[in-house]
Amino acid sequence: MSQFQESTLVEAMMSVRGQIDFLWQFFVTVHIALFALLLIYDHAVEGLNIVAKFFAVSGVAVFEWINGKALANAYLLLDAMQEQFRWSFGQADRFHPLFYERFVLASYADRPEMVLLTHSSALVVILLAFASRRFIRSRTKGQHP
Repeated sequence: MSQFQESTLVEAMMSVRGQIDFLWQFFVTVHIALFALLLIYDHAVEGLNIVAKFFAVSGVAVFEWINGKALANAYLLLDAMQEQFRWSFGQADRFHPLFYERFVLASYADRPEMVLLTHSSALVVILLAFASRRFIRSRTKGQHP
C-alpha cells in the first residue's frame, strides 16, 4: 500500500477548503437575492397564490438541503483528511507550536451541526417572510401597533 505524500494531502485539503468557500459564497449569494426579492418586490410576492408560494418555498427548501448536505459532506471529508494528516505527518516536533495547534490539530467534525443551524435558520426566515408580509414590512407613518 502506497502512502500519501505530504504535499499531495495538503493540496487536497486546500482544494476541499476552496470547495467549502465556494459553497458558502453560493449560499450567501442566493440568500441576498431571496431577501432582496422579498423586500423590494414584496407586493409581487404577496400576490402569489398558495400553490405558487408552496412551490417557491419548496424550491428554497430543496436548495437549503442540497447546499447544506454538500457543505456537511465537504466538512466531513476535510476532517477525515485532517485526521489522515495527523496520523501520517503530525509529529509535534516538526511544527511551530501555533501552527501545530491551529492547522495540524484542527477539527471540522462539529461543522455539520453549524451548517444545519445556519441553513435551517435561513429557511425559517424565508418561510416566515412568505407566510406573513408583516414579518418584513415596516409600518407606514399612519399605522399604529
